[in-house]
Amino acid sequence: MPGCGLGIPRSDEMHNQATTPWIKKGMLLLLIVGTLLRLVYTARPFDQRIMTSWRQADYVQIARNYDREGMNILYPRIDWRGNSPGYVEAEFPLVPWLGAAMYRIFGYHENLLRVAPCVFSILTLFLFGWLARKELPQEGALAATAFFALNPLLFYLSTAIQPESLMLFMVVLGYACIRLWEAQPALRHLLPASLVAGGAILAKTPAASLGLLLGYAVLKKLGWRTFTQPGIYLAALAGLLPPLAWYAWAHSFWLEYGNSLGISNESHFIGLDILFPPTFLAGNLKWETLWVFTPPGWLLLLAAILFLQPRYHLMLAWYGMVWIFYLLAARTSGDAWSYYYHCSSIPAACLLMGAGCSSIPAGRLNWKRWIPLLCAGVILSEIALIGRVIWQRDFGPLESGLGAKRQAALQFAPQVGPDEKILVEGGEMSDEKGHPVAFNDPMFFAWMDRKGFNHGIEEFSQETLEKFRLLGARYWIGRIEFFRQHNPDEADKVKQAYPLVAEGPGGYGLYRLADPKAEQGKNP
Repeated sequence: MPGCGLGIPRSDEMHNQATTPWIKKGMLLLLIVGTLLRLVYTARPFDQRIMTSWRQADYVQIARNYDREGMNILYPRIDWRGNSPGYVEAEFPLVPWLGAAMYRIFGYHENLLRVAPCVFSILTLFLFGWLARKELPQEGALAATAFFALNPLLFYLSTAIQPESLMLFMVVLGYACIRLWEAQPALRHLLPASLVAGGAILAKTPAASLGLLLGYAVLKKLGWRTFTQPGIYLAALAGLLPPLAWYAWAHSFWLEYGNSLGISNESHFIGLDILFPPTFLAGNLKWETLWVFTPPGWLLLLAAILFLQPRYHLMLAWYGMVWIFYLLAARTSGDAWSYYYHCSSIPAACLLMGAGCSSIPAGRLNWKRWIPLLCAGVILSEIALIGRVIWQRDFGPLESGLGAKRQAALQFAPQVGPDEKILVEGGEMSDEKGHPVAFNDPMFFAWMDRKGFNHGIEEFSQETLEKFRLLGARYWIGRIEFFRQHNPDEADKVKQAYPLVAEGPGGYGLYRLADPKAEQGKNP
């Protein structure tokens, strides 16, 4: 980012400080440690030692299908496709496409899918360190870089087969471009900022908060002149058209085939029915505390706000824009599974905590003496959380029941022909308020390397299984005793109608969906 570096005035220039040798050595050490942390699990196979299992399983399938069925990036395909070609509504699938490209070069090794997220995560670390050095006095920059390098959620996501690392790289780059435009408000700087914001939204929709921040920065700088300058409209179109075009194209897959990675088949947006009581706020604050700030970090944020300097207004606005996204997506942003959404907060939060370290006036000794302790508290909390993630990864699974599910999948795979379709028990089809949610369970498809169908828990019945048998499903994978607790009559019908081929751990069984009449009586 040498071009941007020329345009953003350094904080140390404002404070008449020269970078001390120990600060330089500290920054270098943090970048090295952060890089090594991000490399630790690059070679790890795709097994049960994962979080956000469904997201990663979907990307495993999409990459595999690019490799086998065609490398056109505009057509991502999943395996739980039913009788469709598998095209699925998703964010722009650059990460699985890059993984498939590596398959073509190095052969099929699923750990290659971790390479692109890891590379983007390391690039983001160095970019953030550079940005912190531009935005903050040297002690604050060192603290912010430490918080970012050691953040446990970023540590996990660095080798997760997900798009968050790509999105964060684009978001941090976009913020740097916005700061450059603020310093030199010309169209040649606004266009890159808008294009990068659009690219971040392509990577994943939570980056729309960066677009809000860009709009805020332009309005704050130009006021009503914003609406009279053609260049502003040109930049807006340049940033908006690519993501709008992609998501419209991807939405056509949902409309035609009913396949979506949690976009159209999930209820995200806030509504009156969840405002009282606003439990979503507790969920969001919990994840912000655990994965973003840690408890001592909130006090550093408070210091940054109480002694806010004009230079840090955009940082605070950035964090505020991310919260606008969390509030708009309140049905999911505070859920137990959506902790990874909160990676969007981390860059702004780390800068603000760094600002809190360096904003307190010299005369406020009663405040300043607490700063080293608070910084140490944040770092020790992050190290403890990293240790927890490492322990769970080594002794996993990170998600309950995932180990048994994987063992069952590996046990069932030899029983199912490569071209035979499976029907897999999915999740619940609606939330506690009756809104539809994504119920597809991709794990068996990813681990067995088979294609087929999902059904929701509420759909379970012999009639449902027979419907899918007529559509081409040859095996059903499900937990008959689990369904017996909810619908014993239908569970008995299914057990009598379809022969059990194999029984696996976790209560999972592999049942042959033969003609019920022909097979009647074979399961006493």
